[in-house]
Amino acid sequence: MADLKSVFYTSVGLVLKGKKKVEKAARQFVEDNKIEAAEGKKLIDKAAKYVEDAKEELSKKIGETVKTTINKMGLITHKEVAELKNEIKNLKTKMHRSTDTKNTKKKIKKSQKK
Repeated sequence: MADLKSVFYTSVGLVLKGKKKVEKAARQFVEDNKIEAAEGKKLIDKAAKYVEDAKEELSKKIGETVKTTINKMGLITHKEVAELKNEIKNLKTKMHRSTDTKNTKKKIKKSQKK
């Protein structure tokens, strides 16, 4: 699991580093080609959006891969553990109620025999 986290953070780091490089390259392109400020800003914004979209897509794919890997490994999630704990608690409560009811019935029968 630690390896998956490492891959995820490395990937995000590369995307962020890529975003800075893309923005720098776009600024340089704007300067070299004497593009108007408005056009240059559009170009930089478009490049930044492309990188941001790529980052989100990468994050989504990594999340899906992690879920698939966890399922293949047969591991359970925190949510599933919580559901199982809740089910055990409910069963214990029912069991105690059932035991209490049986004990009460036994006491009633004993008192009636006397």
